[in-house]
Amino acid sequence: MCDSPGIMYFLKKPMPYKKAEKFFKCNFWPSFSGDGVTGGRMITLMSRVTGSEFKVAPCLDKAKENLIGFFVSINIPACVIGNNAFLHILVYESAKIAMTFLKEYLKNIGVNEKYIELIKLRNAFIKSLDLTYLLKFDSVEEAIAMRDELELRINSIYHYLPTTDRPHIGEDISRSVYLNVRNYPSLCAYIKWQDNPSKKKYGLYDGADSLDPKVKMKIYSVSKCGLRIELKITEAYLKKNHSDMMSVMEWKDPKKSEKVIADVFQKLRLMLRLDEDFRHNKHRSYDFAKLDENVQKFLTSYYAGKENCKNEEGDISEKVPTLDELTKSQRYELKKKIYEKTRIDISIPWKYHKRLKAMDWLVQPKPPVLSKKYRELWPYVFNRRNMPMFLKKVKNAGAVWAYKPNVESQTSDVSDLMGDEPCVEAVAAKPYRGIGSLKIPNLANMADD
Repeated sequence: MCDSPGIMYFLKKPMPYKKAEKFFKCNFWPSFSGDGVTGGRMITLMSRVTGSEFKVAPCLDKAKENLIGFFVSINIPACVIGNNAFLHILVYESAKIAMTFLKEYLKNIGVNEKYIELIKLRNAFIKSLDLTYLLKFDSVEEAIAMRDELELRINSIYHYLPTTDRPHIGEDISRSVYLNVRNYPSLCAYIKWQDNPSKKKYGLYDGADSLDPKVKMKIYSVSKCGLRIELKITEAYLKKNHSDMMSVMEWKDPKKSEKVIADVFQKLRLMLRLDEDFRHNKHRSYDFAKLDENVQKFLTSYYAGKENCKNEEGDISEKVPTLDELTKSQRYELKKKIYEKTRIDISIPWKYHKRLKAMDWLVQPKPPVLSKKYRELWPYVFNRRNMPMFLKKVKNAGAVWAYKPNVESQTSDVSDLMGDEPCVEAVAAKPYRGIGSLKIPNLANMADD
């Protein structure tokens, strides 16, 4: 599925913000002049199915006069299962569950049904999606090796990018690899072998969980033999590449959704240049002699990693121009000529180029299917078969405030998305502008799983 979608649910018709404060019980940031508002206050809600958190924000129009809808950012598997190890890419179904959480929350705080019904799935539009692809291997060692091979290629192709655009977090099996390249999906690759270590934000304790430890152990015994490829796409990306798929309703059509899912994965392959047959060995002498003299001179210098090259007598030969010393058109013609004749991209230093080996394993995987051997784990797979069960749980349990409903202590930070570790204990809200934490009573008894 889309692991953490950001969905905008527009109202059937806009509502003046003063009426929204009354009928939807919304809270807005007052303007400095005091005669209006500047935006909706982000609130953190808790799934009563698993105890996991998600974000909701009321949104105003550009004039800051009317409520136009609600933005929801949520990790669906964490909120309905308590784990996201096994999942299918189901955007429409995820948006439906997110809307159900939103509506149940509004119902819980006393919003009239006629106003809740202003929120329709046909008026929902995508702001961001995390599409997750699960590649299965025979062992955890093989999964680690493939992840390392992926990281090596990233650092070879994009050696010129700052490490902030191609960072890694953690070491060994816990290492996560990232890549951000303009006009491409953002990449995160890692092995799902345990819960993400808790940062203990808001006073949460390690080990807060809605799943039986034995079940989770079985889940990770299987998932650790796979590599997770998460590709984040934004509203701007969809508008440019798949403008017809910005509406949630378009994802209800399996053929349309599968086409986008395949195209996004192909974008990953293009970003990593996997369909290009790069050379990773130097030319043999008799092949090298077939190249024209200028190409031979440049490649000799290129292989040596130097601007100057030596002749057979060991003397410095005439200086070979570097790419930086050539004009843009000269660089283009030289790169094109060498690439066509040698399968070498001279913009990539040879020390990196020689590591560009084929990655035949990195192809779009099929959705995960657990065999009968793991029958007891079937309820924990996010797929269409389990969707009625998930929707029923959400409708029965709903969502509540994760923290005490004190609007002054709520933050408008949408970047703080929940992870896999759910919260089953309500705690102090995240301070806003220096306001300290508040003591909150334990709400663990609200969990309904």
